[in-house]
Parts: sequence; structure tokens; C-alpha cells
Amino acid sequence: MAPANTNPFQEADNLFTFGEDPARDKRSLEVIERALAANDNDYEWLWRAARAYYFVGDVAAKSEKVTFYEKGITTGGRAVDAKPDSVEGHFWLAVNYGGYSEEKGVFKALTTVKKIRAEMETVLRLNDRYQEGGAYLALGEMDRQLPRIIGGNLTRAIQRLEQGVSVAPNNLEIKLALGEAYQEKGRKEDARRMFQEIIQKQATTKVERHVQEKAQRFIGKL
Repeated sequence: MAPANTNPFQEADNLFTFGEDPARDKRSLEVIERALAANDNDYEWLWRAARAYYFVGDVAAKSEKVTFYEKGITTGGRAVDAKPDSVEGHFWLAVNYGGYSEEKGVFKALTTVKKIRAEMETVLRLNDRYQEGGAYLALGEMDRQLPRIIGGNLTRAIQRLEQGVSVAPNNLEIKLALGEAYQEKGRKEDARRMFQEIIQKQATTKVERHVQEKAQRFIGKL
């Protein structure tokens, strides 16, 4: 009799924590890399590899970060090639481009700005709710943080982030970015409302607790 569980990805998925436990994320990546060695064109393994490379790279030593992001870009790109109409490859490819850009500095990585935009726009078209509206956060933050001369646009940032909050009202990172955008636009009461909503929510993850700490600091400066 065949075992009830035949999900080949379960071990990697059960280990993976989205940055909550870096040691488990690294073990998940090891499982994925072993699987990819045997199934090097499998879409499901490729996008999972891109996701894991990003989170492992995020906590790696500064000298190692770019290497992980480059691997994430490679596997993410191969995932997109394997299934261009599936959302995961586009999203994690863009996220690794973002990590790479941060490490290289925006003026050294201007060529990646267009790539990130294109991939995240594709995510919105395929499934705008993926990763709790993560594409809205990415596009909104790019518009908020980039200088106007290379595509930054605070008004568009607010529109993007408001859309993100509407599709993913429990995503505290989007609310924090929207609060910052409101503050930069001079909309202090709207900013205060966003920061208060963040602070009042019951945090369940390390990321949410970190976002709440930031919101507390920001609201103290309004």
C-alpha cells in the first residue's frame, strides 16, 4: 500500500520559516539543492530554491550575501523560463534582484530596477494576492524610495500601497510603508492611523514585532 503522503516538497516546506529560524531555512535550502541536483529543471524546486536563497542570503555575512542573491536570480530566472505563467518564479526572481540591488547600491544596480518592476508587474497580473500582496509592497517601496529622476513617485507609491492594504489588510509591512509614504506626503493623521493599526495588532512573527517597533518609533516623531 502506498504511503498517504506523496508530497516530494514536504520536507523542504516544513523546514522553511521565511526568516523566523535561519538554521531551519538553511537546512531547507540543503534539501532543495539535493533535489535540484537530480531534477535540475523542475519548476517547483527552482522557485523554492530562489525563495530559500533570498532568506539565507538575507542573514548571511555581508561578504556572502551577493553570492546567495545571484544564485536566487539564476534559479528564479530558470523557474520563469520553465513556467512563464506561474507567479512564484516571477516573485522570487524579483525579490532576489532587490536583495542584489541593496547590496550593490542603487546607482550601481540601476539596470535591475526595470527588471524588478517588470517581474512584480507580472506578479500583479498573475495573482496580486501572492505572498500577502508582496508585489504591491515592492512596487510601492520602489516608488517611495527611489529618486524621481530614476522613476520614484510618491503619489504612485501611495496608490500602490493602498491597493496592497486593500488586498492584504493583515500585512503589517505594507501598512508601515504606507504610513511612511503618508508622512512624507505631509498626511500626518493618515500616517498616525496606519502606525496605530500596526501597534494594536497581535504580533505573531519576528517580522511583525520588528514592524511594530518601527511604527512605535515613527508615531513618536509625528
